[in-house]
Amino acid sequence: MMRTTVSRLLACIALALTPVVLAAPASADPSRAIVPSWTGVWRNTNNTVHIKAAPCGSNMCATVVWADDKTKATVASRGANIIGMQLLRDFRQTDPSNWKGTVYVPDRDMNVSGTITLLDRNTLKAVGCFLAVICQTRHWTRIS
Repeated sequence: MMRTTVSRLLACIALALTPVVLAAPASADPSRAIVPSWTGVWRNTNNTVHIKAAPCGSNMCATVVWADDKTKATVASRGANIIGMQLLRDFRQTDPSNWKGTVYVPDRDMNVSGTITLLDRNTLKAVGCFLAVICQTRHWTRIS
C-alpha cells in the first residue's frame, strides 16, 4: 500500500513538473523587466505536455498549452482540464541560472516546492519536492 501511494505521488509530481519557468538574469536595477528571450514554449522529455513560460508580475509562471490524450484523461478524471492550467507559479530568480517557486500538482490538488536550473539556452532541469524529502527531477527542451 505504501509503495503504491509513493509511486502515485511521484507520478503526480512528475506530471506537474512538465512546466518549466524562467526569469531574466539578476540585475542591480530591481525595476528591470524579465527578458522576453527567457520566455517560450517547452516540452517534457516524454513529449506528453507543453507549457508556455511567461512573466507573471515580477516573477515567471508556466501554463499548459498542449497535452497528449492520456495526460488530459488523467487530469480530467480528477474533474479538471489541464489545458490552460498554471502549473508553475511565482518562480523567482535566486542566481543567474536558478529559480525557485511553487509547482501545482493537479492529480493531488496540492502545491510542492520547485527549482529550475538553466543548463543551456534550450535545456532546463526541474526538481520538485514534497516535504523536502520526496523529489523528482525532469529535463525540458525548448520548442520555441
